[in-house]
This record gives sequence, C-alpha cells and structure tokens, in this order.
Amino acid sequence: MEPEELLPDRLIGWLVVESGRRQAWPFLTFADPNSAREVRLYIDTTFSVAPQWPQLDQENEAAFLALASLDSLPLTGVNSSDGALTIEFGTQVLRIQGVSNHLTSHSPWWIGSQAT
Repeated sequence: MEPEELLPDRLIGWLVVESGRRQAWPFLTFADPNSAREVRLYIDTTFSVAPQWPQLDQENEAAFLALASLDSLPLTGVNSSDGALTIEFGTQVLRIQGVSNHLTSHSPWWIGSQAT
C-alpha cells in the first residue's frame, strides 16, 4: 500500500490526468509531476464539484462531466474527516460524502488500484 492511500494530503501538488468510470465507480487519476507516478481516487457515494455541480450520485451521467471539469488541475488542498473527503483545485472543490448512499457497494471513496 502506498502512503497516499492512507494519507491523501500527500497528493497536494499532483495533477488530475484522467477522469472516467472503472466498472461501476467514477474516478480521478492523479499524477505526481516529479516522479510521474499515478494513483486513482474512486468514488462510490454522493459527491459535488463546487461551484457549478451540486450533489450527484456516482451513477449520474452528469457526474462524469463534473469530474472532467477537474482534468489538468493541480490538487491544492485536502481535508479528510469523519469519512468524508474534500479536495481543493484552486477555486473548484470536490466534496465526497463520508457515508454510503443507496448505490454504494464498497467504501464511499478510496485511493489505490483495487476496491476495499
């Protein structure tokens, strides 16, 4: 397991290089500009991308447009508390709820290559 899988604040400064869906889960791929190493953030609950995208379920088609709006942006801040995850990209903010919704099949979110 890599350190950022447990400590997402280690991703500050990394860039969003990909967004999409893997199996049932929307994801963002982050790349370290120094080493080119990549990790994925998977989402399996309700989330938002402020300021323009309100609460979205992980299977909502607009969820992919919302995540695509973060492509190429650097990660500037992270807060993980009470199971929730907030990631800042300058003026845009991804907020992932820390609780399951009716579609959740794994953890609400995780970083890595496999479901937990």
